[in-house]
Amino acid sequence: MIYSLYGQPGAGKTTLGISLAEYLHTPHFIDGDLFRVMFSNHNFGVSGRKKNIRALNAVATYLHSTQSRPVVLAFVNPFEALRAELKENCRVVEIYLTTKRKLRTDFHFLEFQIGTPDVWLNTDDTPSVTFKRLALMFPDIR
Repeated sequence: MIYSLYGQPGAGKTTLGISLAEYLHTPHFIDGDLFRVMFSNHNFGVSGRKKNIRALNAVATYLHSTQSRPVVLAFVNPFEALRAELKENCRVVEIYLTTKRKLRTDFHFLEFQIGTPDVWLNTDDTPSVTFKRLALMFPDIR
């Protein structure tokens, strides 16, 4: 299973993703910011984002098909079609994160396509409270 946490920068994807990976006892946590740095992609335009997402989807698909542990993704991922591409090849739970906090708004993607996530989660509470709400949504998450 792939758990894909997506949303605007500052929504808490990395924080919640780390908690989810720990909860699932999986080493397969992929953070979009670290992934972008690893592959030296500093293009935050549409083409740079799509290139980054496709590469990340390829890695997630590989891990999903070759490993017996869940994969947790945490990245902006603003394109519904690219999220759908990942779902064509893997079992994916989409978790859209939103917040009213004004963090990292200079990196927000204006044409963000929310789509139809499996879970819509507001992260304005503390990370531990937010994670508890997420875990309650998936009592059999392990």
